[in-house]
Amino acid sequence: MGRKCPQCGFDGNEPEWEFCGHCGSDLLVEPIGEPPVEGKLPKGKKPTPPPPPSPAARAKVVVMSGGRPQREFSITGDSVLVGRWDPDAGAFPEVDLSEDDPGCYVSRHHARIFAKEGRYFIEDLGSTNKTVINKATKLNPHSPHELKNGDEIIVGKTFLKFTIEY
Repeated sequence: MGRKCPQCGFDGNEPEWEFCGHCGSDLLVEPIGEPPVEGKLPKGKKPTPPPPPSPAARAKVVVMSGGRPQREFSITGDSVLVGRWDPDAGAFPEVDLSEDDPGCYVSRHHARIFAKEGRYFIEDLGSTNKTVINKATKLNPHSPHELKNGDEIIVGKTFLKFTIEY
């Protein structure tokens, strides 16, 4: 039995994994402790300022076929799952590539795209047919890779283009 996901309850995650292999949720989330008493900080400790607001950006992935855009999916929230919809396996990805992948080269839980500190990352979730960035970088499972505007993502044999609009 591996590390249990606090989001979906999946307990097959390896101890060194940062994200759930089933749903892609962050496994390193610590429970929030008691809130500090207002106005009481330890001696010599200064309050931490909030992080700067990130620019309003809209990220999306566009399914490409024959060099032409076909369908697009907005990257909303903190994390989206890329894969194939399969209710029997509990796979309900936000970026559902079922109709773009008749040969089933895309895994049900293939990859996840997430935002962190104003930047976007993709992580292969241990897929069978891998994730490749810009036809050059094959992602290692569970190792996030920063995405840049215009990056080409290949999941299985399906081509996607990642874009950010400011």
